[in-house]
Amino acid sequence: MQYLTTLLAVSAIGFSLFSAPISADELNTKHLNKIGIEVISTEPGEIDGYVRVVTNQGMFYVSEDGKKLISGNVFDITNSAPENLTEKGNGAVRKEMLTDFVDDMIVYKADDEKYKVTVFTDTTCGYCQRLHENLDSYLSAGITIQYLAFPRGGLDSKGGQELQAVWCADDKKAAISAFKDEESYRGNSSCSNPVEQHYSLGKSFGVTGTPAIILPDGRLIPGAVPARRLLSELRK
Repeated sequence: MQYLTTLLAVSAIGFSLFSAPISADELNTKHLNKIGIEVISTEPGEIDGYVRVVTNQGMFYVSEDGKKLISGNVFDITNSAPENLTEKGNGAVRKEMLTDFVDDMIVYKADDEKYKVTVFTDTTCGYCQRLHENLDSYLSAGITIQYLAFPRGGLDSKGGQELQAVWCADDKKAAISAFKDEESYRGNSSCSNPVEQHYSLGKSFGVTGTPAIILPDGRLIPGAVPARRLLSELRK
């Protein structure tokens, strides 16, 4: 699928930060639906005539007539350092949407907790295994790790089946550690579990790979970022 991908660097003049967006019901989604995009919600955008849309495939800007789509970042370049307004706005949306999933997370709490981050993870992902192996370095830095599931290959993939078995397990931490350590583990993946909802949430956030780390302000950082570097990001 080809999207109009662009990086927009614009001034604060003309930003529609405070205009009320048209609702998801009011937005003409005919053209979006033709390319497989389903709108979940709309938010104010940074471009006049466009709204921020949360979809099943990520967050985009869509014209109010529903005929144009922009995938990319809008920067305010009026200050000494460019400010990514798109990620700031997307972060606020992610932060709000995560509140519905707090009870579904597998949580490794730091004793001296300073920050909480949410990590979309896959048991078959080598970089996720690396992050999991280094959990102590995050916890020692005061960073609590909260896992949500994101099977990269879909729900029917090996990772999808393993993640469902994890969230079906009585001891979810033992189950996810066993899979990530590539130990033998037999579990039930047919219980009622939230993995499909986690996967849909990740896609709506724009997650395309794992691990994907969501900071407390909603910013998304891809990859197995080491604890020291993650701490630096958290302090920004």
